[in-house]
Amino acid sequence: MLRSVPSFLRALASAALLLVAVQAQDEGKLLAAFDKAFAPPPKGKATLDEKRAALAALRDLDSGKVAEALAEGWLATDAELAEIEGRRDKTTQQIAKMVEGQPPGQVSLPSDQLAEYERLQKELPKLRAQADAVRSLVTELTARIGTLQRRDSVLWLLQRVCGNKNYAAPLKVAAGKAIGAAAGQVMEELAATLPKTKEPTDLIVLLDAFAAAGKAAAPHATPVLALLEHKEEAVAERAAQALAKLAVPAAIAPMLKLLERATGQSKARVVAALEILTGQSFGTNLAAWQSWWQKEGATVAKGGQELGGGTPSKRSVRDDLYYFGIPQDTCKSILYVIDCSGSMEAKVQLQTTGTSAGGKVPETTRLEACKKELIRGLGQLRPDQKFAILWYNQEPHFWEPKMQLASKETVMKAQAFVQTLRSSGSTNIHDSLEMGFRLSGRGSKDKYYGMEIDTVFLLTDGAPTTPDGKLDSTDKILASCRTWNPLKRVVIHCIAIGRDLNAEFLRQLASENGGEFKQF
Repeated sequence: MLRSVPSFLRALASAALLLVAVQAQDEGKLLAAFDKAFAPPPKGKATLDEKRAALAALRDLDSGKVAEALAEGWLATDAELAEIEGRRDKTTQQIAKMVEGQPPGQVSLPSDQLAEYERLQKELPKLRAQADAVRSLVTELTARIGTLQRRDSVLWLLQRVCGNKNYAAPLKVAAGKAIGAAAGQVMEELAATLPKTKEPTDLIVLLDAFAAAGKAAAPHATPVLALLEHKEEAVAERAAQALAKLAVPAAIAPMLKLLERATGQSKARVVAALEILTGQSFGTNLAAWQSWWQKEGATVAKGGQELGGGTPSKRSVRDDLYYFGIPQDTCKSILYVIDCSGSMEAKVQLQTTGTSAGGKVPETTRLEACKKELIRGLGQLRPDQKFAILWYNQEPHFWEPKMQLASKETVMKAQAFVQTLRSSGSTNIHDSLEMGFRLSGRGSKDKYYGMEIDTVFLLTDGAPTTPDGKLDSTDKILASCRTWNPLKRVVIHCIAIGRDLNAEFLRQLASENGGEFKQF
């Protein structure tokens, strides 16, 4: 048979086979070097630069074996990061214990304790720098996994990462990104996997992959439609968001039923999905949605309307339900993160949504004006809502280290505490958000899904700083938030006071986490 093939074609075939063999051999060597560099202790002794070099060497490779190596490398690096963060946590807790019971913004200790306090304060920036360096490598690995495109790579991620309890949510999100981008190659497998998946985190990742595939995934929408009835609100809302991108008419009726039972932030997300899918703008008015569907449903179901091109609407402002112009009545559990740095002593005439129209705004300090708005916002919470307060300067501090039901008595205690806040020190946003996400569920069995909070209001008047008062990297803060909030279950709203700050960073932080940005 080969003798009948022209000699030049036989030569080309031989060359191709030789090239494949050489490539396989090269891949094997590079993967062996990568595995050695990323081996966990005590075998692993490579520096971060050596690990980066090993990762860079894989940049042109794409296969199931490469996917496996990257996932294992991610796992080892994330464990290294967790160990450093554990030491940071211990140091932070020691500092908090030393100043426990002291007035906010004031530290007064005996000389021997003061020396230890100062030593620990110097240790924190070193640990933070170590964590930043390792987290940067985790971010690089995450990004690289998200670029895998070959069918065998994506199939390995689908079958071996999604659904594997040994892999954390950020890695699964990266896998889901790759699966979504290459969904055309594995759509049947993706659709078959969804009904077999049980864990909410895995379901969310797979639903996001469907959403990334867009209208091309519409023929496989049946298992996504079924998840609109999932008992976990987060899963049902994510199914609605995916179906809005798939533009499936059959999704509208069950999405209206989901809207009827949805609560809190989930309700807002289901409304947004309905508005994207249908192009209508009825907000949370269920009766208006049902009336429209009764009139237009038959036409829409027959394909008489283009779907999937709508834009979510915005609510009109109501002062009594808002905190700095951002709604808080749709939140189940809120964390207020309040800047108490020294620059909050600056004078300001702060016009907020709580100021009466035409009324003269008195001049006061930024902190006093923000305290007044927080006290007002706390007073508007419903008794079934939960809240916590975290104030920060060079260090973050909780008013109470757990969520509180907004009973009248508890709100009054919180308002009294807010009155005691004083300004001093710098603006450690990174560690404050990190402490806040720990309250939200990080560290529990399912630290990325089982969130204790659903909304963060971050208030600041300055550029972020490290614990020792030096300017912090906003890119590193954004990267950290992506690891703390990979499933975007927590909304982060950002409130900027004054003009001498990095507004673009705060705007991006809010945008990446489903929140609003306001500047006063």
